[in-house]
Amino acid sequence: MKYFVTIGEERVEVDLGSGGATFGTGETVPVELAAVPGTALRHLLLGDDGWRLTVVREKDGWTISTGGRRFRVRVEDERTHAIREMSGVDGLDAGPQELRAPMPGLVVRVLVEAGQEVEPGDGLVVMEAMKMENELRADAAGRVAEIRVEEGATVAQGQVLVTLEAEGA
Repeated sequence: MKYFVTIGEERVEVDLGSGGATFGTGETVPVELAAVPGTALRHLLLGDDGWRLTVVREKDGWTISTGGRRFRVRVEDERTHAIREMSGVDGLDAGPQELRAPMPGLVVRVLVEAGQEVEPGDGLVVMEAMKMENELRADAAGRVAEIRVEEGATVAQGQVLVTLEAEGA
């Protein structure tokens, strides 16, 4: 499965398969990530190199610490990346965020109510498009400010479905 990993300003495509991880260079290396149960510690083996990492989930990604250095990391799977690219929404924006329809379709379910607090990854709306149901999720923590669609509504690509206010707004 392909992932888009952003560390600071640098984005790397990583394809994880049974043979390991293939990076943008085309080189495939064995990879293994093991968690230490009950802690934020992970042990990463990448080829012949190993690192001990502290991994903390944040509202819009992770903070990874190793060797006295800290990195802000965001990881998207291929589907999430494609939806974000089509909708034009960047989950790192600080202001109100608009969840837009990534393609024309039918609103099957609205999973939230106005005023509800949401966390990254929480489902907001289920849309049917091209005979498939897609759950559209929150990219960041916040509060549902406005729901602009109803179940059963037909929507156009780019139409605003839900508006979220940033935490503390």
